Amino acid sequence: MTNKLIASREALENFEFITINGKVEFNDVNNVVKIAYYYSKAVRAGVNLALRGVNLNDAVKSLYKIIPYAFYAETAYKQALTLLGNGGSKVEVRRRWFACRGNKSDKGNRGIRFHVEDDHVLVKVKDPWGKWVVGRAYFGKNYLLLFRELEELSSEREEGYGAVISFKDGVKIHLQVPLWLYLKYFSTPKMQGYGFIAGFDLNSDRLNVVVIDR
Repeated sequence: MTNKLIASREALENFEFITINGKVEFNDVNNVVKIAYYYSKAVRAGVNLALRGVNLNDAVKSLYKIIPYAFYAETAYKQALTLLGNGGSKVEVRRRWFACRGNKSDKGNRGIRFHVEDDHVLVKVKDPWGKWVVGRAYFGKNYLLLFRELEELSSEREEGYGAVISFKDGVKIHLQVPLWLYLKYFSTPKMQGYGFIAGFDLNSDRLNVVVIDR
């Protein structure tokens, strides 16, 4: 059974995105692992820059020498700022992953893009040292209509989405979907009382939340 987000006016006013997770199979996973290695390295270097108070533009120029794609470098620095804001340090950057922030002016996302097929989602990841790396992502058919609309909105520069590729328990993709769009497909009337579970995902510039019933 599909989990339903408990909708309320307060949620719409305070939260912007939720994260939907899926498995992905890349045609060249070695290149994807390479991106993750240098992205994590950039985050660690970004922590040092953040401790020195380096501004975003200068930090991106410096991190570009590690991972030569500006949108990855920018996201890595914002992740470093988040680590410091949460009391973290370089020691915590152990697991490999990479992310790319979204923006509607970039047709959704410059570094990690997708296209909805009949039973899966085609994913394209920008390789800073070469061409795009293609993969097939599986989220469940119940999400395909939502992703199809997000794809259309992104192509029209009306919405953006953040994306993360991680490697715990296999290769995963995590897409940050606008909350209002998720509510359109998976909301139920708000209920009174307790008995709900909330999940929070803190980023450098937004807070994501998912609330599900038991």
